[in-house]
Amino acid sequence: MFGFLKKPAARQTPSLRREQLQPRIKHVHFIDALRQAGVPQEQWPCTTPLCGELLVTYAFDLADGFVMATPAMLREAGVIGDELAELGRANLRRAMPQPQFFAKDGCGLAHTGGELEATLLLLDEVWQRMQPNFAGTILATVPRRDRILLCDGADPAATAALARQTGEFFDEQDDAHRLSTQLMRRNGDGWSLFNAH
Repeated sequence: MFGFLKKPAARQTPSLRREQLQPRIKHVHFIDALRQAGVPQEQWPCTTPLCGELLVTYAFDLADGFVMATPAMLREAGVIGDELAELGRANLRRAMPQPQFFAKDGCGLAHTGGELEATLLLLDEVWQRMQPNFAGTILATVPRRDRILLCDGADPAATAALARQTGEFFDEQDDAHRLSTQLMRRNGDGWSLFNAH
């Protein structure tokens, strides 16, 4: 499931550059898998909490794929710890195709291409532009890295549909791209868990 857990061969990647760094969304089990595989902690990718069971991690987007960003790789690229999050978001904004939103059974479904949909959670301006179109709080889920669903928290039927559709997408396939069924509420410039009961 986690191909990067294999013992790496001598690294043949080109020089890592700051502009290649982008955030990725992961489940907390990502860290558990590293620990259980015996990967030394200094080789773990850098992560920060996002909301509930979700983390933000970082990767260098290379021509033939991406490589998770360890502290040593960040130093090699000249990335200082306190600029990591903003640099990652700035690079994501440049790389992110314009998201398209579709209605699906009372919910919204975003599409970006490139399997970047979950990272939309990190782009505050997307949610600031959308909020005036909602009577209540924006609710969102990311069941997979290429799926983000949203609805108006003021609409109980839409909230129920959001939970149902999230479960369906989550259960599509049990693989490393599956994230979470948790419902999240947009709070100012961040996310918190939403309890529908």
